[in-house]
This record gives sequence, C-alpha cells and structure tokens, in this order.
Amino acid sequence: MTCDLSGGWGLRLDLFSVCLLWTAALLRARPAIRHPHQRALWLAVVAVAVAMTLHLEPVCDWLTTLTGSARWITVTKNQAGVVSAGAVLHFTVHTTGRRRTGTVLLGVVAVMAVLLVLAALGRGPEQAHGPRFTLARDPGTAYWLLLIALHGVACAACVRVCWVYGRCSNNRSLNLGLGLFGWGTAFAGLFWLAHLVLLAADSSPGPALCLLLSAHAVLRAAALLVPTALELRRALAHARTVWRIWPLWQDLVDAVPHVALGESPSRLLAILQPHVSWRLIAYRKSIEIRDAILTLGHYADPAISDSARAHVARCGVPPERAGIHVSACVLRRARAARLSGADPYPAADASAISQDTGDLAAETAYLRLLAEAYLSPCAREFDAAGATAPTAAGELR
Repeated sequence: MTCDLSGGWGLRLDLFSVCLLWTAALLRARPAIRHPHQRALWLAVVAVAVAMTLHLEPVCDWLTTLTGSARWITVTKNQAGVVSAGAVLHFTVHTTGRRRTGTVLLGVVAVMAVLLVLAALGRGPEQAHGPRFTLARDPGTAYWLLLIALHGVACAACVRVCWVYGRCSNNRSLNLGLGLFGWGTAFAGLFWLAHLVLLAADSSPGPALCLLLSAHAVLRAAALLVPTALELRRALAHARTVWRIWPLWQDLVDAVPHVALGESPSRLLAILQPHVSWRLIAYRKSIEIRDAILTLGHYADPAISDSARAHVARCGVPPERAGIHVSACVLRRARAARLSGADPYPAADASAISQDTGDLAAETAYLRLLAEAYLSPCAREFDAAGATAPTAAGELR
C-alpha cells in the first residue's frame, strides 16, 4: 500500500509516525521492563514501529534491492503486525482478569505459522506495498482474510476494554492513556476493515488508508508517552518552584547562614545543571526557608504586625492576599534586624510570620506565593521605610 498524498506529504506523515513510535518505544523501554503490566502495550508499539518502518517506501525499496524479494518484506511486515495484535490481545485479556496468556500466545504463534505456510505456498502478498485485492481471483485471499480477522478481533476487543475501563478509573492519567490507545486501536480497526472492503470490491488502497494508519500510530505512541509527559510536567513544575523561591531563599540564607544544608550553585546552574533532581532541590530549599523563618521569627518586633497590616491595606493588596503580604513585610523587617546585629526580642511573636503546615505540595505552593509577596513593591517599600526609621535607641536600622 502506497500513500499517494500530494506534495510528498504521505512520506512525511509516515516518517513522523515512525519517528514518534520509536521515540515512545525507547523512552518507555526501561519502565516497561520493570513493570509487567506495561509490557504488552510497549510490545504492541514496538511491533507497530517495526511494521511501519518496513512500510516506508524508501526502506522497502532499499531492502528489496538488498534482498531481491519484495514479497517477503511484506510478509515480515505483516508478521510484525501479528505480534502487535497478539500483544494487544494479551493486554485485553490481562486487563479483564482472565489471565489466559498461554492461550493468546499459542493462538498468535499458530496464526503466524499459518501465514508463513500460505506465503511459502505462493498464497501470500505479491507486492511490497500490498496487492490489488479481489475475492474472485487473488490467490492470497486466505492469507489476507486470516490476517484481517486477527487484527479485527484484537482491535474490537481492545477498543471495548479501553472504553469500559477508561471511564471507570479514578486515575486521570490512566484514563487518558487508555483513551488514546483505544482511539488509536479504533483507527487500526478501520484500517483493516477498509482492507476487507477493498478485498471484496476489487479495488486498490488509497491515501485514506495512509491517514488511518498514521493516526493509529500517533495515538498509540501518545498513549505510551502519557507517563513520560506527566513526569516531565511534574519535573518542570519543581523547576519553576526552585526558580521562583530562589530569591527568597537567598535573602534568608544570607541572614541565617547556618540553616543551609550545604553549598548551592547559582540559580541558573541549579536549573540548567542540577546535581540532583529538581524535586529534591525544591524540597531542600523549602526546608531551609522554613528553618530560616523559624529563626527570624524571634527578631520580629511584636508591634510590627499592626503597621505591616496598615501598610498592606494602603498598598491596595486584595484581601485574599493580604495575609501573606503582611508575613512578607514582617519577614523583611526581621531579616533586617538580624543583619543589623540586633538581639532577639524576648516577647517576639514568632507566629507573626505565618507558615503553611500542609503537605509538600501545599508548602511549596505557599512558598511561591510568599516569594512573590516578598519581592513585591509593597514589601520592598515597607522594608525601605523600616531602614530609615529610628529605633527605640535612636539608631538607624
């Protein structure tokens, strides 16, 4: 089957699909080896990648020149497709809890053997890109009917399982993965159904089948990449957290250096060349900021909270953000007091600098807001006003 889209778009679409399949297969190879429940889907994608690579016209032409047999290239491509269908069937029966792995394996091996026998007897495909189908005179009718039947059964069962289980799970990533894989399998089913129609109508495959095949490949690859995409999204979220809380961390560690758990690179290097994961960096910075706040809480003037609230109100900060801006203002004054060498206040109100007491996600979200408030013009103005105000001893802070 050739893909005769205008302007060479057929080949570009095929190349894009193949590259995406191999990318997904390589990225998910290690997790698939470690987790048995992922192996079937991974094997299905790998087998599809092999089949579609052999389906590429330049690859097929090169192998034909190398081996001198275009017919057996197509047989090999179809065998890879059978492996993919078998992996899909294994995923289907495993998901439904029937655990009939041996039966599926035996059935797939039997189909592969029969197809090889038919091909050896001259009743297989005669062209590298697919024959002109006809039930009346094509000697490979049995070959194609068996191949189409296997793919049809595998696709129908997989679509049903993805539809049922993709709607009842509370795991959104699982639902997304099953949905994408189900739609990809549905396009594969339409691809083979179209082959059956063409077989009966004595017609040749056209560009529409290329689109179905490419859509099926892209969706299956996307389904396999869902966990990787979610991991990348979480990693980038941690990187953003590190970047946003870094100025706050730097200011507090300058005032309370003993809270630092070790030397840290620059802000840019922490993002571009992290020595550990961004998640661990964000966790470490959160701990150090929390420890610094606990220390600086003893340097917070008991009377400073009221003036901070009045200043925040004058700045026009929305009520829902007023509390965190007050904490930022008090924190700036406490830091300035510590840096000036002032003694801790015996009656210091450590609770004047509020802290979130939730889980790590809630704490990092709070610290991002605190860092934003700490760097805001409102907090800077309050800090500057405190720097020029005389202390009780008549000295300047």
